[in-house]
Order: sequence, then C-alpha cells, then structure tokens
Amino acid sequence: MRKLIAGVGLAPGELRIDLGEFHPSAQGGFQLHLTVEGDTIMHVEPRIGFMHRGAEKLFEVRDYRQIMMLANRHDWYAPFTSELGVALTLEAAMGIHPPERATWIRMLLAEFTRISALIAFMPDPKTIRLRNVIANFLELVTGNRVHPMFARIGGVAHDLPAHAENASQLIITELRTILPQLISSLNADELRGLAFLAPSDAISFGTSGPVAWASGLDNDLRFTDHYLNYGELGFTKPPLYHDGDAYSRFMAALDQLALSSALIEQVWPHLKSTQGQEVNVVLPKVVRAPEGNTYHWADGPTGINGWYLVSAGDKTPWRLKLRSASFNNFQALVPTLVGLQLDQLPAAIGSMFLVIGDLDR
Repeated sequence: MRKLIAGVGLAPGELRIDLGEFHPSAQGGFQLHLTVEGDTIMHVEPRIGFMHRGAEKLFEVRDYRQIMMLANRHDWYAPFTSELGVALTLEAAMGIHPPERATWIRMLLAEFTRISALIAFMPDPKTIRLRNVIANFLELVTGNRVHPMFARIGGVAHDLPAHAENASQLIITELRTILPQLISSLNADELRGLAFLAPSDAISFGTSGPVAWASGLDNDLRFTDHYLNYGELGFTKPPLYHDGDAYSRFMAALDQLALSSALIEQVWPHLKSTQGQEVNVVLPKVVRAPEGNTYHWADGPTGINGWYLVSAGDKTPWRLKLRSASFNNFQALVPTLVGLQLDQLPAAIGSMFLVIGDLDR
C-alpha cells in the first residue's frame, strides 16, 4: 500500500498528483490523503480549511447593510446568489416585502449567475468568452463585474439600464449556440459510471443542486418551495437522473443552462409590465432585526445555501450561520472516490462542482 496526497501543502516525501483541467479549486485548495493499492484508491481522508476566513464571525461585527457586501465573497462563481440569500433572510426576519419589480430583477440576475457559474466547470474553452460576456452584462446592470453588491434589504440598488434587455438576449442566443457543443464535449465513455453516489448517500450528506439531481433527488427550490416568483412562470422541469455518476452530474448541470435561458426570457415580460415601479423600500438610518431566530435559503448554481439568523435586537446579528452547498457536496465526494483509479480522480472531483471559498468560508 502507498499513501498519496492530492492537493496543496505537501510535506517532504509526499507525491503530488496533478488534478488537471477538471480541478475546481484553482483559487485555493484542499487535500485528499489517499491510500492506494497499485493505482486503485482504497481510502480517502479529506482535509479542508486552508481558505477558512471566518466569514460567519465577520458577519457578527458588521451591521446588516455591511453584511450584504461581505456575503458575496465566499462563492466567487455565484456572488449575487449569496447577496440574495442574506436579503431574503433579513426580509423574513424584519417582515419586509420587496416591490414586485425588485423580485423580477433578482430572478434575472440569479439566473445569469447560475449560467456563469455552471459553465465555469465545463471542459470547453468556448465558455471563457461567454462568461466574459455575462460579466459585461453584470457590470452594465450593477456596476461591478465580479462582486455585484446590488441586492439590498427590501429590493435592489437601482433599476435596470435601458439596454439591458438587448444585452440579455445576445447572451441567450450565444448560450444556445454553444450548448450542443458543451454537451458533445463531455467524454461519456470516461464519465459514465464514474464516482457513483447512491440516492441514500445523497440524502444522508444533504446534497443539493446537480449533485443531488443526478442521484434522483428532487430538491430544486424553484419547483418545491414558494421561492421568489418562479411559481408565476411556465416552464418544463428538467428530468431527474438516477445513475448518480459523474456523467449524470454534468448533464444535470447542462440541463440548467437551457432552463435558465428559458426562465430569463419569461422574466422580461414581467419586467416590462412593472416598468416605472419602485425597486426597493425606504429603510431607517439604523436597521435592526427583531429578537428571534430566522432561517431562509437561496437556490444557487451548485445547490442550496441556507442562512440561519439569530438576532438579539441589535444592529448586528448575534449569529449568522451559513449552510453552504459546497460543504455538503464535498462530504458526499469522499465515498465516491473509493475504488477509482488515480487517473479518474480529476474528473470525479470536477463533477461535484466545488467552490473552495464556499467550502471553507
């Protein structure tokens, strides 16, 4: 038997394994201590926390407006989703109902964020240009390319610019052009049957997003919960997969690209019908959440992010706990690796759509 380490932070004598182009943690890293026989993985010991920045403790020393600006840092692929999750949690705690137009704008940005995040995990260089185009759109709407800082308690920062719809349609057109190529670029022979995740394990580890849907779980908040205004849209629900392998996870993610493009097109008529309406509510100078506990969640590209707020009635939270999708999905990764060959490791890890900042927080 040999013991190997895959990741960062090697000690003398340890063997580095190049995880290749599928590796999702280019901005950081985690370690997998592997026990192997020949080239077969027999045991996996994960080590995380190398990018832990104490986000939850930082929330406790910032007021509720400042938290909105900090919450978009841990998941750099889907920053707006985190802003949205905090906003929904605080609004639920304070009894605030955002204007209807603000909700439609939030949905528009959430779906563009979903597209941008998921294509980042696809092994095709065509996605680089599309992600840049989406970043341009986010800059047009919010003023920022990476960290939007656009959600507000009770709405959004400001209304959409005049040319947003045209820019939106150009993105959808380009996405639909390259989507068949993204599907064909997947190596089905390599990915089918790889890193199997049983439905029972998917449930036990609390997985969500494409990882869960590939194992037959039906926990998309847009379909199963009264989430934003998705219930007012008419769309066909993507099929669930039951093979639980890497190929199914990638296909579940690609299905979301087609769904998001359809949802975006259906959002625009509602934005036109609410033209001229308010996009936020007037708040007092000092915002305080009433004493008590509140839990809310947001459906992101890689899964469900839950926010648990404990307030003592002050202008800062007593506790704000983040349940991140990557943390649960990473735990589900470990048992799927046992029995794989070493050269299958990069594809298996890539199929879990992990964001290291979201994992470590």
